[in-house]
Amino acid sequence: MIKEKIYYDSDADLSILKNLTVGVIGYGIQGRAQALNLRDSKINILVANRSDHYLDSVIADGIEPVPFEDLANKSDIIMMLIPDQAHQEVVENHLQKHFRKGQMLVVAHGYSLTFKKFKIPNDIDVTLLAPRMPGLQIRREFLNDHGVPAFVDVIQNFSGKALEKVLALGKAIGFTRAGLLHVNYKDETELDLFCEQYLVANIVKTIKESFEELVHKYHYPPVATLMELYASAELGEVLIEAANVGIGEVFQKNASPTCQFGIAEYYERAMTKPVHESIKEVIHGLKTGQFDNSLDKEGEKNYEKVNALWNMVNSAPLTETQKWIGTHFKKKNNHE
Repeated sequence: MIKEKIYYDSDADLSILKNLTVGVIGYGIQGRAQALNLRDSKINILVANRSDHYLDSVIADGIEPVPFEDLANKSDIIMMLIPDQAHQEVVENHLQKHFRKGQMLVVAHGYSLTFKKFKIPNDIDVTLLAPRMPGLQIRREFLNDHGVPAFVDVIQNFSGKALEKVLALGKAIGFTRAGLLHVNYKDETELDLFCEQYLVANIVKTIKESFEELVHKYHYPPVATLMELYASAELGEVLIEAANVGIGEVFQKNASPTCQFGIAEYYERAMTKPVHESIKEVIHGLKTGQFDNSLDKEGEKNYEKVNALWNMVNSAPLTETQKWIGTHFKKKNNHE
């Protein structure tokens, strides 16, 4: 039984922010989207950004930028929406001396807190508000009267009202429209880093090495190869749908028997060898007719191996979790 806490619009009171000033540090990928959403929600904001091209965007959007120190002095809530490696320098050189009792510091990723990059005053609130989408989607969904899901945590609750304030902040940005899931900030940090370092690294490496092997060693045409790998967006669309129905069901309902058997045939061998060796094995099976023979036998057995794979995938805790997510996170046109 999955027991998780999700907060929605009805759990957050926007009036808590009515007389407060929210300072947004950074106007890049996350900062601009969240700042504009806050402004559209009638929240009083300040924005600080170093002198780079993002600063031009602040001015172009009709916002008067302020120095970091002024933002720290005038803000009740400070949102750190800059890269993780910049947190320490900004806090120690621009914010540390200006923190005041009762302020709230908000991070969009728990990295700098998990690895203790700076000292946190004991008389302020510290919270996590971590969106699960980049800024483009955060802004787009907000303008479409929806939102993207996010993670939330309270790391230090000096005021006793840190949760109420961060939920109001999440509502103003649009996160509670979809769902704001409570996740421990250390778990958020490690899961996010794992996906980047393991899952995404494997995807990028597999695509790059597959392209080079198929084009240069096996002489397949480069455009068709890259289209098949990812550039047609077919796989991307399948994965988007998988987020809704599950990684097993999406292939069961949208992929041909040949595709499904190909997945089942190589599932156990996937990620067990270097990419070039796996590619060689697959191509050999195709060129020699080995895969064709195996597919014929699979059909005669009523797709025994395919059915076994999906039974395994769909009976796993992964599927139970997928169903829970589908029930509790609100999709577009299905929110309060």
